[in-house]
Amino acid sequence: MAKRILFRDLVTQGLGYCCVWGFFKKHKRTGLIAARLGVTDRTVRYHKMAFKEGCLACEKKANCLKGRLF
Repeated sequence: MAKRILFRDLVTQGLGYCCVWGFFKKHKRTGLIAARLGVTDRTVRYHKMAFKEGCLACEKKANCLKGRLF
């Protein structure tokens, strides 16, 4: 059985962001995000909604980009 690739993995491991919250603080355009990650617009909108509703937060990891990007 193949391992399922998660949106979080595409953002953190694939693009090198510290967390999904940091990614959405920087990027806003749903269509562009979907195209670059190779996912559907619906997938991006689903995660973006969680970001806007406050369900995602900065994870304060050692490689946090919060101080450098915002």
